[in-house]
Amino acid sequence: MWYLKFKLKHTDCIVHPLVEKYNLHVEFYPLGSYLKGNFVYTSSIHILKGDEKDIKKYLAELKKDKRIVKIEVSKVIFMLTKENSSKKTYQVMYNPKLLYITPAFNSPDGFEIWDVACWDRKPLEELIEVMEKAKTTIYFEVLKFEEKDMDDIYILQLFPQLPKKQRQAIELAYKHGYYQFPKKTNLDKLAKMMGISKATFQENLKKAEAKLIPLLLR
Repeated sequence: MWYLKFKLKHTDCIVHPLVEKYNLHVEFYPLGSYLKGNFVYTSSIHILKGDEKDIKKYLAELKKDKRIVKIEVSKVIFMLTKENSSKKTYQVMYNPKLLYITPAFNSPDGFEIWDVACWDRKPLEELIEVMEKAKTTIYFEVLKFEEKDMDDIYILQLFPQLPKKQRQAIELAYKHGYYQFPKKTNLDKLAKMMGISKATFQENLKKAEAKLIPLLLR
């Protein structure tokens, strides 16, 4: 299978201005899309990472955007957006031949990272050509383009199943290098960052690990 990883920045991104404003990181996963008139309608899942207060402000502002047709907020965010995108851009980004193997990533600096795959090379070559020339594209870089066996597949259950405290604990541990070798931090420091006791932090972390590890190894 052919695999393409690319980095993109474009002027018509719905979420970027608010992601930058509130210093959030967003993982998003396309669920489906269709053309209606001059507009592209896209359904997607969004997972937000950042300060809880900033996430609430982000969502409040996002709901005011006229391009947001529908939005549901639960453990993850479901969105239906309406964009006045070019037909060529739509056709290459949402080509039914493409496989979205992992969530795309949107960072505060406005860049997106996409991982897509396809049984054939040509649709990926067309994606590169069209997106490099698109009027709304500010930056486009191919990070990887190769034929390989696919093993990095998105597992939806990894994201929404953790309670808030457990998710915060494992994200903090990962962010500060607790799972690196050698470790960059320890439980005492992590607990202090969260403002809780070491025993409570360790309990939240262990519970999160107990839920995630079976999904990784099944």
